[in-house]
Amino acid sequence: MRKLKLLSFNLALLVFLLLIVEIFLRIANPNYKYYYRSHPSQPDLQEILDKTNTNWLQADDELGWICQQKEQLDFPSPPKKNVVYQINEQGFRMPFNLKDTFPNDKKKILLLGDSFMFGIYLQESETVTSRLQKAKGEDYVFYTIAVPAWGLDQMYLAYKKYIDRIQPDQVVLAFIDDDLMRSMEILFHGCGRKPSLKIENNQLVNNDDNPHWWEYICWNNQIGNRLLVSHYQNKAATLGQFFLKDIIQKEKSAGRNPVFVRIPALVDLQNKEPRPTFSMQELMEKENIRYRELYEPILSQGVKEYNQYYIPNDGHFTAEGAALLAKTLEGLID
Repeated sequence: MRKLKLLSFNLALLVFLLLIVEIFLRIANPNYKYYYRSHPSQPDLQEILDKTNTNWLQADDELGWICQQKEQLDFPSPPKKNVVYQINEQGFRMPFNLKDTFPNDKKKILLLGDSFMFGIYLQESETVTSRLQKAKGEDYVFYTIAVPAWGLDQMYLAYKKYIDRIQPDQVVLAFIDDDLMRSMEILFHGCGRKPSLKIENNQLVNNDDNPHWWEYICWNNQIGNRLLVSHYQNKAATLGQFFLKDIIQKEKSAGRNPVFVRIPALVDLQNKEPRPTFSMQELMEKENIRYRELYEPILSQGVKEYNQYYIPNDGHFTAEGAALLAKTLEGLID
């Protein structure tokens, strides 16, 4: 009985201390954004899916979504209007279709990415692809398989779908840290349902798992949510490494030298927080792969300089940011 009372007292004391810490965190961080992963059994799942018929999005069973073939795409809260997008029949921002053929003496470069590589809010001449085309010349042709809001998992699936069809001379993939976290989701930012994968027995399988009971508990308090975010980040990093390793192995088997670039978010530069969990530096050094992390080079330029690379109150690249990425890639592309 005495041990039971002692245990009860210690548990009560622990709960009390946790409550004090939770109150302190809520006072210190009133605008804390609670993170939870989307899942099949969430109550508003169908409601969200019913709202995904946007002007720019076209649902895709394999990749989640691609772009509609329109010149005017109304992305959410566009900071720049009257941007003309050249979208091909496959739903990608390219002036030609994937069935088009090119002379064998042209070098074909496959560019994989999200809205940064796509060039959201940028005119055609301002995009990374257009700048690379101008820099490399007519001997090169660039295939931009990049769609806004894609996760690293969708880039990986697009790679598997199109690599044999395109048969490029080189593959380039640019990602932001959020692309890894998106791989944990089945829904993203009103874009609708997307593929979700997990690792089982060293194999990728579909992930339609619902959260564990302890995840529900952690969603609505800052102590638990912070621990949960760390847990999700580690899982996302492991999953991202799996995707990139598979691409590397396939590219090495084909005798090609892939290129990977990690793009920092503006908020990470402002907070001076590089989020080391998502760095792939160790993996790339081990595999002897061309890899660049742009956090330090951009941060070292100073606040005034790096702010010019990002659209204010949005976080996507400006024309100057796209030029920086293109210049980085220009020296890495054979």
